[in-house]
Amino acid sequence: MGELSRDVEEIADYLEAKQKNFDAVMQISRDIIRSAGQTITLLHNDEREEAENKLGEMSAMVKKLQKIDGGFKYNTLQAYQEYVEAYIFHSIKTKRRIPPLSRLGVEHEAYLMGLMDVVGELKREILEYLRAGDKRRAEWYFDMMEQIYDGTRKLRFAEAVLSGFRKKQDVARIQIENAGSEILSFRRRR
Repeated sequence: MGELSRDVEEIADYLEAKQKNFDAVMQISRDIIRSAGQTITLLHNDEREEAENKLGEMSAMVKKLQKIDGGFKYNTLQAYQEYVEAYIFHSIKTKRRIPPLSRLGVEHEAYLMGLMDVVGELKREILEYLRAGDKRRAEWYFDMMEQIYDGTRKLRFAEAVLSGFRKKQDVARIQIENAGSEILSFRRRR
């Protein structure tokens, strides 16, 4: 029984450390997801300075998470994806461009999933600009939506390879069609 007790004790110590790491990973992931939502809201409200501050904090959290997420990639994908969405949306609103994957330093899947989620934020911008009567800006955001969709349309992989991506593509296509209809409706009313 002596060896078994030592082995079980060693395993318990290992699992205790792994549990502590998992708890830290999950806390940071929740903080990133919350910060991403706040950043996007700030950007929609044109509170750019606060959004940039929040984005800076979020970038630091992402770097910290990347150092400890080793065995928990499945659990951190949403946090990285939300970060990507906020970062890309910020770049589109402030720099009028989509940042490359290399700029964000995240895994390919997180980049693609976050990129597809940005389409919904762009649709919201379109609706706000149409409400304000600014067709030109609404059309610019519509062009960005189409660039994202067209740029990713050729990606067709099994669900096991890129889980959830096809559904996000379908949602993006529907959002683009709806936004296009809104712009046409606006033109007819004018």
